[in-house]
Amino acid sequence: MRSVNLHRRSHGLAHSSSSSSSSSSSSSSSRSSSSRLPFDRHMQSSRIHVVSCTASTDALKLPSRDSSDASTSINGSLVVRRAVLLGPIAGTLLCSSPANASLKLTISRKAQLKPYTLKAGHQVTVPDSWALAYDRSDKADLGTEAFFGNFNTLETLSIFKQQQPENAAVLSPEQLLQAVLAEQRNNQSTFGFDVVNPIPTARVPDAADGSPGSTTYYDAEYELAICRGLSEEGSAGKRRCVGPNDMDLQIVSRHFFQTFVLQGDYMYIVRGSATADMWSEVRPAAVQAVQSFRLAQA
Repeated sequence: MRSVNLHRRSHGLAHSSSSSSSSSSSSSSSRSSSSRLPFDRHMQSSRIHVVSCTASTDALKLPSRDSSDASTSINGSLVVRRAVLLGPIAGTLLCSSPANASLKLTISRKAQLKPYTLKAGHQVTVPDSWALAYDRSDKADLGTEAFFGNFNTLETLSIFKQQQPENAAVLSPEQLLQAVLAEQRNNQSTFGFDVVNPIPTARVPDAADGSPGSTTYYDAEYELAICRGLSEEGSAGKRRCVGPNDMDLQIVSRHFFQTFVLQGDYMYIVRGSATADMWSEVRPAAVQAVQSFRLAQA
């Protein structure tokens, strides 16, 4: 439960009379009261009171954009906005003394999830703000099969297919994870690499058709610092991220949550990611999207 402070400028009507007042003053006061009476009634009908209130509310649920949408919904990131309260908001108002201030309101936003069945039959559910850029899962080629993203906020989800390591059957989950991450870790554009859980978490979810599953998926989380230009060795052996005209470019940190699964001769890798500074807000949606992935029924 969150508390917010609401302050209002006093709009009370002054009603005063004095037996010693002149008839002119009385007439003026009467006209002033009459002219402000409709506003007073409006204030009463709107329940906007001349007080300082503490509004204690549960997380506010915003209506979905399509109330008929039967897709699953999850709690998304907290949205903080400065606003002025124009009428009652869900919750209890505990009122005290008048003052002037604005309202800092914390709202829990619900993100709608949209299910997809890819051309190869794989299933995945992603936030509806993440568009499907392409689906090549019906091709025999290795590499990226499908790519989703919110390209305004740089949140992405990608699905890869690659050949299994030759000795995959005898590798431990930790060794399999090292094989999965080797390309990114060893890439020349990688300036930093930190694996949150070196031993991946194994899970056996239900199959795509809802029947009890028998396939193991392995989850892991890591952070990657990436150079968007060329990596060069500078003075004292220090690496530089270099762009056009020998300009130093900013190194970008991205956080990833991924799952990988073996099927036949292939390994499928699903990665959700966002910039490191946005990860705390994006993580719940990214994790749920990644863990929603199901291979096509063999």
